[in-house]
Amino acid sequence: MITAAYTSPASPLMTPDQTSDALGISLEELSTLRHGNAGPKYHDIGWGLVRYNTADVMRWQKSQAVA
Repeated sequence: MITAAYTSPASPLMTPDQTSDALGISLEELSTLRHGNAGPKYHDIGWGLVRYNTADVMRWQKSQAVA
């Protein structure tokens, strides 16, 4: 679950480490989701740096819930 530790008025962006921790999945699984266009939206900000918007991660996590 995403907590206040991952959000900040200064930066709504999360690193892959923070995102995988928040979602409770491994970095490898997060990477596989990203490369398969199946995970949360992400931003490639250059030089191999990837960031996830906290709101996008929360939306994606909610969409994965089983009713």
